[in-house]
Amino acid sequence: MDQALKETGTSVAASWLMRGRREGGTAPADKIVTFMPPATGSGPAGPVAGGAPGAQRDWSSALDLIREASEAIRISEERATDLEEQIRQLTAQAGEEIRSLESRIAAGERRLLKSEERAAAAEARAEHAEGWLTRLHDAVVGAFTRPQAPSSTLPPSSSDDAEPPAQATPSAE
Repeated sequence: MDQALKETGTSVAASWLMRGRREGGTAPADKIVTFMPPATGSGPAGPVAGGAPGAQRDWSSALDLIREASEAIRISEERATDLEEQIRQLTAQAGEEIRSLESRIAAGERRLLKSEERAAAAEARAEHAEGWLTRLHDAVVGAFTRPQAPSSTLPPSSSDDAEPPAQATPSAE
């Protein structure tokens, strides 16, 4: 596999793998993690690079860490999938609520317009009725009011000058 990567030249995978290298072809030492034991080690579980010659790598713990990391990634992906589904459901529910509220607003606006029309019609009828009531009032007042005599007439005479009204006497029949 390594040989195949070397033979393909500068492929995308190789350029991605080599992204941490410097111009001269060397990588900074603080960014390199060695997974392969040095060639001078004794077998696949040879001595740890930079460690004591008697120290052995614990590959099983590394594999356990990789399994835990992959499990965490899998759980994260499942959680992300669940969250995406919840978002879809909430979006659909919000859309339905928006449509419902929009229809309620439209119905309310229609009722408001009808109410305004009825109020305008009622105001017009009230103004018309007030006009007729004013005419009726004027007619009633005009019909039942006596015409007053002109004020140039003589004032009523005093009781001394006037003859007392004739009183009816009982007749003896």
